[in-house]
Amino acid sequence: MYVVMIGTAGNQRYIFSSGKRQEVVGASDLIARVDGAWADEALEEVFRGFAKSEWRVESHDAELLVAGAGGITVLVRNQEAGRRLVTELTRRALKEAPGLDVCGVVVEYVPGELADAIGKARTELAAVREARPGPQARFLRLPLVEDCASSGLPAKAIRFEGEGEPAQPRSAAAAAKLAAYRSALDRMAAVKDAHAGRRAMRGIVDELGLNAEWVAVVHADGNGLGELLRTLGESVRGEGDRAYADALRAFSLGVDRCGKGAFQEALRRTAEELGGEDPLPVLPLVLGGDDLTVVCAGEVALPFTRHYLEAFEEETATDPLLGPTLARSGRAHLGAGAGVAIVKRNYPFHFAYELAEKLTEVEAKGVKSWGSALAFVVLFESAAPDLKRIRASVTLSGGSGGSASPYLVGEGSEDARARGRRWADLRRRVDALNLCETGSKESLIPRSAAHDLREGVCLGEEVAASRFGLLLRRFEKDRERREALMELTEEGELLWTDHVHGDHAHGAKKVTGLLDAMTAQRFLKAKEEAR
Repeated sequence: MYVVMIGTAGNQRYIFSSGKRQEVVGASDLIARVDGAWADEALEEVFRGFAKSEWRVESHDAELLVAGAGGITVLVRNQEAGRRLVTELTRRALKEAPGLDVCGVVVEYVPGELADAIGKARTELAAVREARPGPQARFLRLPLVEDCASSGLPAKAIRFEGEGEPAQPRSAAAAAKLAAYRSALDRMAAVKDAHAGRRAMRGIVDELGLNAEWVAVVHADGNGLGELLRTLGESVRGEGDRAYADALRAFSLGVDRCGKGAFQEALRRTAEELGGEDPLPVLPLVLGGDDLTVVCAGEVALPFTRHYLEAFEEETATDPLLGPTLARSGRAHLGAGAGVAIVKRNYPFHFAYELAEKLTEVEAKGVKSWGSALAFVVLFESAAPDLKRIRASVTLSGGSGGSASPYLVGEGSEDARARGRRWADLRRRVDALNLCETGSKESLIPRSAAHDLREGVCLGEEVAASRFGLLLRRFEKDRERREALMELTEEGELLWTDHVHGDHAHGAKKVTGLLDAMTAQRFLKAKEEAR
């Protein structure tokens, strides 16, 4: 028996290598084809009459175990047929998606050792990819050629892409992405269940590319799925390869179904929260398994991400395909971490994605033992982002910390350690900043006072406490303003000990929710506006 594993790599790099929206959208569709239409056609070509829902390797020549996130895992009975499958799929990608990194391996296994063989295949796939030249080596610079206007790769042709627009040199990779643009719109419309179809999706692309002041890249990734997959074999050890294959297929299908269901539910809840806008300006670039990458309008990003994480927990808690695996691991549901990078419309997408990914890995997944969380940054500068430098730019005098990010959502927000870090805490502080006097549009907390507090926070704990105390005395007889000010605190403290890093007495940092609330204020509608 043999395990055939084929997968893409550097998906986000491939998607965001161009700042042209149509290429970004088209690239996402080409990746989806690898584990979708192209995989189906390659399996049919190598194994005549292949039926993925019915074929099992005990009685047929092949069995599809996993398909998603740009990769497939197939069991085959013949090594040469497995190699032909790798050849068919990688050749198709090389021809129709130049620049996309796709490779595969064929690993032999003895019946009874399927779990070990799949782990070995993952390791060998990474080693093969590392040992061979990357996609950039395909685009030679000699003889000298003109650069592509969007990707910087060697140009293949001069293209006229719009009425009244000048001709532009385009690389093979850029041309392939542009050619996939229309089918990508259809796929996204189907995923979003948008009634207006392709036209509505094209309108969203134009809105994000031409009109929106702020756009966001949202990246989400499941918590602990790698560990679950590694232990899945142990949980069914002794029951045979068939038990493991069925468990792996069910788990993969369940996670994929829950991810898509959570995405659609998040769209519904976000539209309801923001006033029923349909369709929302959200482009699902990557949506497979536990991976999510979307580009959306800035004002949609935070509520959408919050609703997605909550819906993902809810979907996984009730999905029958995931039930057995979760029960064996002692989990009630799966969680996820998400990073949100909100940037100006013309800011390079690849920098925004890198920042969102870093937020996910460093901050949001840093509290994964607590539950699902989101971290966000609003970038007001034009330089290449560095998360450590961004966070340090609002560090308190004396080395104390600033941001309370990440924020816990869903069941994890009930953890006692999440003090001050719950989504509800961020929402409460933003609402306090948005509160206005009755019958007036004047803020209960004047902007000048909020910025004075922000400055005090950055100058140090004592300065912040002093300025906050002065504000309380200033509004001593104004109950509404005093209550609004207290909503900015955590149990009366403008700064509190960061439980992520332990006790303050042992060098732990102090954090505040004020900085995040002021940053998020323009991207979270006031309660009155939302209604």
